[in-house]
Amino acid sequence: MSYTDNLYGIEVKTKAKSLRKMVTFSIFGFVFLSFVYMLYWIGVMSDSTILDYTGKIFTPLAKIIFPFDNSLYIYRNTSIFLFCLIFPAMFSYYLIDKIESRLLKQYRDYLDNQERIKRIEEEKNRLKEFDIIKSYSICLSLSYENSNINDEIKKKLNKAVFKRLKEIFNGLNKNIKISLNEVMIIVSNNFEEYDKIYGTLLKMLSKIQKILDEKYNFKLIPSITTDAYENNDFVDLSKIQKQHYEIQSFKMQNRALTSALFRKKYQHLNHNKYAGIPIGEYMTMNRNSNNSYELNVVFKNLSKTLASL
Repeated sequence: MSYTDNLYGIEVKTKAKSLRKMVTFSIFGFVFLSFVYMLYWIGVMSDSTILDYTGKIFTPLAKIIFPFDNSLYIYRNTSIFLFCLIFPAMFSYYLIDKIESRLLKQYRDYLDNQERIKRIEEEKNRLKEFDIIKSYSICLSLSYENSNINDEIKKKLNKAVFKRLKEIFNGLNKNIKISLNEVMIIVSNNFEEYDKIYGTLLKMLSKIQKILDEKYNFKLIPSITTDAYENNDFVDLSKIQKQHYEIQSFKMQNRALTSALFRKKYQHLNHNKYAGIPIGEYMTMNRNSNNSYELNVVFKNLSKTLASL
């Protein structure tokens, strides 16, 4: 909507148009009266008796303009004066245009300023949406493809792998928290270091995968989910593990995934490497749980990705 399509703009333009009509009417009035008074002056100069019959009509206006003139030339002078009024009346067109433009510009500047304030507030509110996202978690679970691996061997392998990964991360980064159980969970509030941490995890998993394949003929099948949280003080590790396995129930094994909340914060910080591609919303449907997950896939076949590193 243009600035003149609002009530104030319409009102200003309507009043300006009315004033122009009044000026136009005045100009025609001045021209007419000037012509009439000039004819009247010529008439009374030719026949003074005309003044006796019509003086009451023409003299009052002339006396208002020239109160101290008692000669017959008062009517000629009145005619000239009325004609001269045409020029300031025409100049008033220019003044009306200038005033109209100024008022519209002032209101346009006011609307621009209001729009700018609105955008600033919207931007502040938008940034608040990202500021409240304080931390993230990386949850890793491991499985293996080999007929000789039972649950006991799997637990021992997982424990050994997780322990080795934790040792490496503890040596590289002191700003992360690591929890080991059935899964390995990394928690941090430093999103700027996410790429470094995630990249290190992938490289270490790649090395471990090659060792297991070459020495033991075990094919490693890892699954990773990354999520973000608004609460920086407390992250429920048991809930992270539960949600990780719920996501795996959607046939998401051997994939690297991120949540919509993490992707939102991650891309806000101008990072895209591990943001993931949206694959839709998934929902658990059972008696004990009814959760929905809006997921992004980073690596569709994580084992294959690790083999190429």
